Amino acid sequence: MEDGNSAHGYKSTRNYCARWRTAHGIILIPYLSTLPDINPIKKYWRWIKQRLHRRQHQPTNEEEMQAAVREEWDVIPQEWINSLIDQQEKWVHVLIERFRWATPN
Repeated sequence: MEDGNSAHGYKSTRNYCARWRTAHGIILIPYLSTLPDINPIKKYWRWIKQRLHRRQHQPTNEEEMQAAVREEWDVIPQEWINSLIDQQEKWVHVLIERFRWATPN
């Protein structure tokens, strides 16, 4: 499974995986769980990134960055995490309606 992130080189014709897929006739299709609207971990990481950017002291090495990420990870309210989970079904229905994607019966 690939999430389509351009940082992974999936669009590059020089990328080994892309060449292999092309040679074998494999075409990537949109995968719902990779869309930020319904992937809660992307919202979770966005929260952490925003908090890191707002820090007065920015990490200057890997050790400081790891510590800062852990600190921010630990202060995310459980209620917010629960709300992401609770919103999943709503976002699936919104995307199905918006893109006319069908779901199996």
